[in-house]
This record gives sequence, structure tokens and C-alpha cells, in this order.
Amino acid sequence: MEQLDTLDRQIMAALVRNGRAPWRLIAEVLGQQERTVARRGNKLLESGAIRINAFINPAAVSSRTSFLLRVQAAPRELRQMCSWLADQDESSWVSALSGSNEAVAGMFLAPHALADLLYHRLGKVDGIQSFTMMPLFEYFRTPSGWTPDVLTKQQYAALHSDEDGRLAGKATDRAPLDETSRMLAMLLHGNGRATLDELASELSVSKATVSRRLDAMTGSGTLFIRAVADLRALGFPVESLITITCANGSTRRLGKYLADLPVTRWAAASGDQLVAQVAVAALEDLGLLLADLQKRDGVASARSSIYAEIFKRSTLRYHNGIPEGPTA
Repeated sequence: MEQLDTLDRQIMAALVRNGRAPWRLIAEVLGQQERTVARRGNKLLESGAIRINAFINPAAVSSRTSFLLRVQAAPRELRQMCSWLADQDESSWVSALSGSNEAVAGMFLAPHALADLLYHRLGKVDGIQSFTMMPLFEYFRTPSGWTPDVLTKQQYAALHSDEDGRLAGKATDRAPLDETSRMLAMLLHGNGRATLDELASELSVSKATVSRRLDAMTGSGTLFIRAVADLRALGFPVESLITITCANGSTRRLGKYLADLPVTRWAAASGDQLVAQVAVAALEDLGLLLADLQKRDGVASARSSIYAEIFKRSTLRYHNGIPEGPTA
């Protein structure tokens, strides 16, 4: 897709912040006419430049928690490895890195399921050389909280006052979902911007019931609604995984600093390590970011590896770099 103009990029950034924001609200925030924003926004959605996806947070309804899996594979087998990981229900995102023959994935697993995944299922995949699995204990930023330099902080706050970072890796009451809530999540997975009328009609319940359920599920962190965007079209074609080793107990302080940067899409901690995905406009910007991080007090080391190919993002499967279309 070709580079978008300023207004298209602003609409995409608004949907990244709040995927279900009404066109009226986005128009008010951007100082544009509602019909213009609606026409442009629908065109972006139809083109696939951005999709609004929804998925249940496994940590809220089960004993599964968040892990980062890194797999070294023979170069000729790396894409097959990434595809295999992306096909697993436990994976929420998968990418191939360019710094080495490595696949990296976000996984939701129960501790008792680790052995089965790592030593039985993964061990049978051709080309695997080694792996590391690290639990992500705390999120400082999630993709819904990403604030790229497209809108102002005030505009992002007007679109949505919070993000799901405080809920991403934590269970609430782990209450099982009933059939209506599961069906609601399934419908939003296919179309995250489905209207209350459409959802109520499909579920054969009232709009008020749908509204209450949706507010409760998103407010508790049970349901995440995420924008899956073409970052190249948005103006940020360089994505990288940053790994920081912290010293002197500075993980939390550095995590909050990293989360506040407009380039950070998500950031999480595991022991004395921070991992984050960043998106920048050019390699020079990535170099400046690393130089800044390496000078920070408490940073023992900071390294990056650029994403070579996306295989899954926010549970949405990619094929040859293209996300799957909405389900019928």
C-alpha cells in the first residue's frame, strides 16, 4: 500500500488508540467533518490498511499467562517454523527476526503446558536448533496504548483515557464466559467495529445487554479490542524487538520510561530484562533510540533485531505478509 496522506494517518492512529471510536468522536478530535472521516475511515478498513480485531485475554479466563518464546532454526526452515508457531492457538503474535535465524512469539500458556509445547510439539518441527522461553511478569505498554507521533497526547487522551496494559498479563477473577459472552467475542473477532445493533441482532438480545456485556468484558481486561495496522502505510516501516538488560533494580523505572516513548508499541518485563517492540520511520531513528537507551542509568545492555516478516499480529494470521481478511 502506498504512503497515506496526513488525514488518513491521523484516522489510523485514532483507530489504533480506540478501535471502536465512533466516526463522530474521531472527527471532533481531528477537527474534521464527520462524513469525511467516515468515508476515509471506511476506505481504510475496506483496503485492509487497518483492521479492528477482538480476542479474549486468556489470563482472564484461564490459568494461562504470557510468555516470550524465541526459537533458533536452520535458515531454510525459519519461515516454516514461524508459520507453525502462528498456527498454534497459544500464540498471539509471531515474527521472524533479521538479526539472526530466529523466530519470536508471544505465547499464552499454563505452566503445566510448557513441557508439552516445548519438548513434544515444538521438538518435532523440522529445523529447530534451540529455544528460550521467558515469562512476562509485567506489561508497561500494550499495542492499544501506542501513541505514535501522528496525534498529540491530548488527542489520544480524548479518544480513550486508558489502555489494557494494566490488565494484559494479569487475571481478574478468571470467571468462565457464558455462551452469550463467547459469541459476542467471536462476532467482534470477525468485525471489531460491528455496531451494537448488528451485535444485538446476531445474538438475539437487546442493545442494552450487548452494551453492558461489552463494557464489562473490556473494562475487566477479559476482551481486548486491537487495531491491526499496516505500519508501513502509517509511516513506520521499521519494526524492531528491543531487549534491555537492567542493573541496580531499575527494571520498573526503565520500563515506564520505555513505555512513554512514542515509538514503543508494547513493553514488558521478565526479571532483570525488558523486552519491547518499537516502530520507527527509519533506521537512523532506531540507532538514535538505542544510543539513548544505552546511556540511561541502570541499562547494562540494549540490543535490537529488526522484524523481517510478520506471521501473526494480535491473533490475526498473516500469509506472505498479508493479514487474513474478515471472516464471513
